[in-house]
Amino acid sequence: MGAEEQVNILLVDDQPAKLLGYEVILSELGENLIKAGSANEALERLLKHDVAVVLIDVCMPDLDGFELASMIRDHPRHEKTAVIFISAVRLETDDLLKGYRTGAVDYVPVPVVPEILKAKVQIFVELYRKTRQLDSLNAQLEERVKQRTEQLEDSHAMLQQSEERLRLASEAARLATFD
Repeated sequence: MGAEEQVNILLVDDQPAKLLGYEVILSELGENLIKAGSANEALERLLKHDVAVVLIDVCMPDLDGFELASMIRDHPRHEKTAVIFISAVRLETDDLLKGYRTGAVDYVPVPVVPEILKAKVQIFVELYRKTRQLDSLNAQLEERVKQRTEQLEDSHAMLQQSEERLRLASEAARLATFD
């Protein structure tokens, strides 16, 4: 692969030490890591940046991870953003279902296994990249179709003008013959 543009990964946790740990683990991916120490800070970051993946601590003081994920999903620009929950507490089936309903794509239990976290984030980063590439290709294709349609319409108009001139010339020739 060539030199690809970095994508943004948002890390949300109210504990600075955990944020630093995630940053160290994910720095090897070579992407742009954006940190937020609270749900409100995360929402501010999301207003300024498009992100490929959001890692969210489930247990935070202001809004819990479920509420934050739900708010992220409610924003049209981020409704398809991958959300991965990180949880130190053992989540029951109901919690897992609640998370998936709010749009989580995965869970990572604490203690975090660095290789697993990296692999999961990498999957969604690549999916984000491929989606962006497809969007770009679709936009290019739509532009080419639009240009081609305009060319065909122009050609059709020129053909109609040419047919009209030929019709007028034929009528003039018939009139000249009658004279």
